[in-house]
Amino acid sequence: MSVYKPVKSRFYHYDFQFKGTRYSGSTMCTAKSDANAYEATLRKQIASGLKVVPKITLDQGFGLWWEMVGQFEGNAKTTEGQLEHLRRLLGATTFMHQLGFAEIERNYVARRRGEKAKGRATLISNASVNRELEIAGRVWAYIRKSGYDAPYAEWRAHRLSEPKERVRELKPAEEAKLFAELPEDLAAVAEFAMLSGQRRTAVIELLWNRVDLDDGRAVVRTKGTGKRTHVDHSFPLTPRMMEIIRSRPKVGPRVFTYVCERPSPPRPDRPRRLAGQRYPFSKQGWARKWRQALADAGIEDFRFHDLRHTAGTRILRATGNLKVAQKLLGHVDISTTARYAHAIEDDVRSAMLAAEKSRNSPEPAAADKVEKRANSKR
Repeated sequence: MSVYKPVKSRFYHYDFQFKGTRYSGSTMCTAKSDANAYEATLRKQIASGLKVVPKITLDQGFGLWWEMVGQFEGNAKTTEGQLEHLRRLLGATTFMHQLGFAEIERNYVARRRGEKAKGRATLISNASVNRELEIAGRVWAYIRKSGYDAPYAEWRAHRLSEPKERVRELKPAEEAKLFAELPEDLAAVAEFAMLSGQRRTAVIELLWNRVDLDDGRAVVRTKGTGKRTHVDHSFPLTPRMMEIIRSRPKVGPRVFTYVCERPSPPRPDRPRRLAGQRYPFSKQGWARKWRQALADAGIEDFRFHDLRHTAGTRILRATGNLKVAQKLLGHVDISTTARYAHAIEDDVRSAMLAAEKSRNSPEPAAADKVEKRANSKR
């Protein structure tokens, strides 16, 4: 038998020739005896003249894709969770070739839409379901390309409608109230996000070694497209942004940290935390203080991500140049930046209203105008 286990793979692979044609691939078996049996069956099928398209279960297919592709992506932890939801609802032992439109719509889409978002009382969003469907489409395509029986490819037919993202700008009066309520360390994060237009994760994970105060630039990791899930994005620093950075205590690799108020025990993702010590911000650990500050300031319908919207809107209003806003925000496609065009439209509308108002204002009577001209000639 010719089965073998590649380095860093948990599955045995086969590799043999029959009448000058080479056959190779994964047996999707973790036990050598099972792998030998798989290869023996495959050899018999090929020798009998059958066109062999090996079957593969969902668990095996996901395992192969994760091993060869998924684990190396920048957002691997998120992807792993998305795969788990698909595996749980579609059935780990279900063969991939058995899943068609009806099965996916009934067993995954309908059931997933009825589940609540983690840690919330609301149902999971359509956008989250769509992201998981996109992952499923990528897995099926990879497994199919790898020679296994996974024919289904109509994943876009399951897409759910998503509400058009609204652009919420922080008004000057709201800004003053919000920053009066935010704790000092969180206020520094929020103001830097509002001035730079960078995403929440990019700001809280900003590293000291990626900040050049002499050159007035910083580099963050941000979302990419396609296989490049994360890319470096460089942006200039204004004097106020550099002032914020200089005010931050340099106690670790990250620029933005906070003072721990209450001790907490160790967790799998971080060590024990002591009161009075500084630690880097987590992605969600500050959410309660953020919501409390919004409530105390009387600000409704405002998310942390809206600070990015505020930056985009203000830069576009100041310059009237979509390209400038696109460069700051790091948008790959300018059509994404176009959502901020309302800022220019608002300014145009204000100018039009001012012109209309001046047109409708009462003008001096013609006789008065003649008299004024006559008096001016004397």
